[in-house]
Amino acid sequence: MSPPPSDDVNKPLPRKSRQDALAWAKQYTSTMAHYAGVTIGHQFGPRENFTDCVGKNDEVADDGRYNLTYTVYAELPRDQHIAAARKLRTALKEHGVVITDFTERPEKPEVIMYARHPHEKFFVVADTVKPPDTLRLEVSTPCFLPPGAEQQQF
Repeated sequence: MSPPPSDDVNKPLPRKSRQDALAWAKQYTSTMAHYAGVTIGHQFGPRENFTDCVGKNDEVADDGRYNLTYTVYAELPRDQHIAAARKLRTALKEHGVVITDFTERPEKPEVIMYARHPHEKFFVVADTVKPPDTLRLEVSTPCFLPPGAEQQQF
């Protein structure tokens, strides 16, 4: 049995440069697209959004720690979104990703999938978005501390 997760706000953070995090996110969303059987490329993306990490008690450090949300879009006929998300869900599960929500709405048709990796602490979204025939694939990293930065203590 594994030990319970630590609630220590000063637990050492994983270290990764923004450049390395972005390269990982690009590769991961590319792999997601491959699993879903879609081609990335759309007028709205890709989008990268680096933000400050916010702690459980709304604390924000000054040590450079960050999260990255990276989003890509695929143009795909809306009636194929559910099948693509099902393929992606199957592949993610095989790689240890936990699906936290999977909602199909065949009458629209549309799909919403949320997932997380329990050990690497990243999050995944795949869903139908506007304009019509757009499937969004998104990954969000855990909080990273840049290499060489001294971790601020709370």
